[in-house]
Amino acid sequence: MSRFSKDTKQKIIDDYLNKTGRNLYVPEEFVAWLKPQPDHEAYDLFHGMDDEEAANNYRIDLARRFASGLRITVKTEIIESEVRAIKVTEYPAFISPRSTRREGGGYVPFNPDDEISQSELRKQAGIALASWLNRYRGCAENIGLDMDTIEEIIKVLRDDKEEAA
Repeated sequence: MSRFSKDTKQKIIDDYLNKTGRNLYVPEEFVAWLKPQPDHEAYDLFHGMDDEEAANNYRIDLARRFASGLRITVKTEIIESEVRAIKVTEYPAFISPRSTRREGGGYVPFNPDDEISQSELRKQAGIALASWLNRYRGCAENIGLDMDTIEEIIKVLRDDKEEAA
């Protein structure tokens, strides 16, 4: 799906809605509409594989979602002079390193004591927060919220100097 830019996907869906006279995008209807159109640019994405391959890809996606959201809890004892406290932090149980995704990747156990794991998770957090900001900036600014702090957090998490979102 990544071969289509956001603008291209918007154009394809707008074209579908215009050609069908619909004002509601129903994914099941869109897929059915595409089926008799092998020359359509989006045809191969939805119909360019046999049912066995599509089913296997669906199962792989299910397996990804199956592991997604699992958490681990880390308890750290904090000692400052005579005062002791326990800090509880949650992390994902597994992460999918971005560097190996193009080769099929996979999920690795998250190690909270490993700086590489922490760095990868921070970058993924920055990317996810930037995505959130891109989607919801308008409604937040509409009620007067300032998004500058979130943009700074994104920069720090992603450890980059580029524009945050």
